[in-house]
This record gives sequence, C-alpha cells and structure tokens, in this order.
Amino acid sequence: MNDPQPLSDQGQLAGILLNLQESMAPIYDAADGVRAELLSRGWSPGAAEQAAATWLCAAIKSMWNQKP
Repeated sequence: MNDPQPLSDQGQLAGILLNLQESMAPIYDAADGVRAELLSRGWSPGAAEQAAATWLCAAIKSMWNQKP
C-alpha cells in the first residue's frame, strides 16, 4: 500500500500547477483568437481548428524550449 504524499508536497504541487495554468492561459486565448480570425476570413471550421491547433502546439513547444 502506498503512503499518501505529505500535505506540504501536495500543496507545492498544487502551486506549481496553478502557476502553469496561469502561464498557459494567454497561449490558449491566442489560439482561440487565431481560430476566430481564420473563421472570419472564410476558412472552414475544420481547417481553422487544425491550423489553430498546430499554432498552439508550436507555441507550447516554444514556451518549454525557452531558456530561463
């Protein structure tokens, strides 16, 4: 049987995840904007979604590859 993590470790993990969520929110919002812009220019919903998803993946990859 596994012992549960100490409460302080869980609190640290929760803080890290909250910071990650806050860091990612602008990227998700921008991807939504990319999709909306493409739709407004007459792209099909499927094509706009695919292009926005590709942009989102590249943006996330770029974020993780940045050196502090």
